[in-house]
Formats: sequence, C-alpha cells, structure tokens
Amino acid sequence: MDAVLIGLLTVLLGTVLIVAIFFIQSGGLRAISPNAKKSPLYQPTFLILGANNSGKTSLFYKLQDKEVTTTTVSSMEPNIDKVNLPIANPAIAKPFQIIDYPGHLKLQKVFERLILDEITLKNLKGVIYMIDSSSMNINDDASLERIVKFLYNLFSITERIPTGVDFLMAVNKTDLFDSVPVHKIRDKLEAEINKLIRHEIGNVGKTSGIDDGGHGDDGDDDNGHHSENLRAFWMSVVGSGDFRFEKLEGNVDFIGGSALKNIGQWENWLDEKVVNP
Repeated sequence: MDAVLIGLLTVLLGTVLIVAIFFIQSGGLRAISPNAKKSPLYQPTFLILGANNSGKTSLFYKLQDKEVTTTTVSSMEPNIDKVNLPIANPAIAKPFQIIDYPGHLKLQKVFERLILDEITLKNLKGVIYMIDSSSMNINDDASLERIVKFLYNLFSITERIPTGVDFLMAVNKTDLFDSVPVHKIRDKLEAEINKLIRHEIGNVGKTSGIDDGGHGDDGDDDNGHHSENLRAFWMSVVGSGDFRFEKLEGNVDFIGGSALKNIGQWENWLDEKVVNP
C-alpha cells in the first residue's frame, strides 16, 4: 500500500513540476495579468495592402486630407496613423488606426505576426487591398501571380474567426483610358485563385513555394506542415466546387476609384464598416 501511495505522489509531483516549468516559460503571471503589456498596434485597425505602385500610400495620405502627388515613393516601412470614422458624420466619429503596409513583403511570418499578435483579428475591422487596374498590370502574368499568391495566404489568416474579415478590393486608376473593368478584374482573380487552390490541393506532399515566405528558416518539416494547413483550409472552403469570393465568411467588395482623384466610394465603404460592423 505504501508503495502505491509513493508512486501516486511521485506522479503528482512530476505533473506539478511540468506545469510549473511550462508556466515559467510562458511568461508566468505576466502572461495572464490584465495589465500585461500589449503591442502599441493593439487597437481597432484598417489595413491598406497591395503590390508596389498600386496606390496604397496615396490612399493612406488622402484619407487624412494630406496632399498627394503622383511621385509618391513606395513605402519601405509601414505608415501608421489615425483617421476619424465615419467620415460622413464627424459628430459621432472616432479615431481608427490605419496601416499602409509595404508591398514588397517577403517574410510571411512577419506579416502574420502583425495581424495575429500585434493588431489581433478581433481588432482588424477591415482590409483594403489596392489593385492597379491598368491593362499593363492586370495582363502581366508575374504581377497577377503575386496578387493571387498573396491573397491565397492572406485569406487563410483572416478567415480564422467565425465571421471572417471584410475586404475592399479597391480597384485603382479606373479613370485611366487603359484600365480593365472592375468586373473583369474580379472574374480574373477568382479564376486564378481557383486555379491555384486546385493546383495546391492536387499536389499533396509537395511544397510549391507559394507559402514559404519566412517559413523556410524553420526547416522543411515546419514548412510542409504549414502547406498542409493551407491545403486543409482551402479544401474546407471550396469543397468539390470552384472558388468564389462568396464562399468566404468575410465580405469581399470590388469597388473602382482613383487614389489621386476620387476615393468617395472607398470612404463610404469605411464608414459602413464602422457604422454597421
């Protein structure tokens, strides 16, 4: 009987020791304290994303009523500021953080950390994804591929909450004579994302490299696990059918405009997300 009691006490002490070690490594009381230090970016936020020269920084300044020139330099670091929303009703407006994130992003983990750990999904009120509608950009295979791969990864992050995150696909430069119509851009992106999803689902056990930005340093096993998670997510979205933006939990709105001349409809979208979240 004594031997059984000693054995139980040994198991109990071992369990307590393991829990204590885990608690200390997790940050101890600081990790569960309501006063634990949060990132300065932990606040209601709208992200402005897109490829280089898509108009992100121009829109960022335009929303703040700052002068915008046609020679805006592509951002090398995130631009962060506040804008009072809703714009149409200053009497009830509150400040929201807006972040113009660089279009030359290479490290996927850095971007994931920004959304998941610093801003957090519950604070992400919407994403504005800028698209250059010029035919030269939309009909360029390399440019289109970069957009599709980025969205493939991004949706897998923003759809982690039950309601998803709403997107404004801000189709920029629609005032130019060579711009591609908004509905054609939507159809093209939908078709290319579907093609990529089917390719990835059909290549189980292989890594295509589309999602290894920043994951490669962790080894092949981690990268392969990440790829499998992405495939599993997209299989749950599309099932046996084709991809449609309507299959995402978050709303995806394609709206044309001009970051230099006319952002009225984009401002209306922001106002709607604040007034009717």
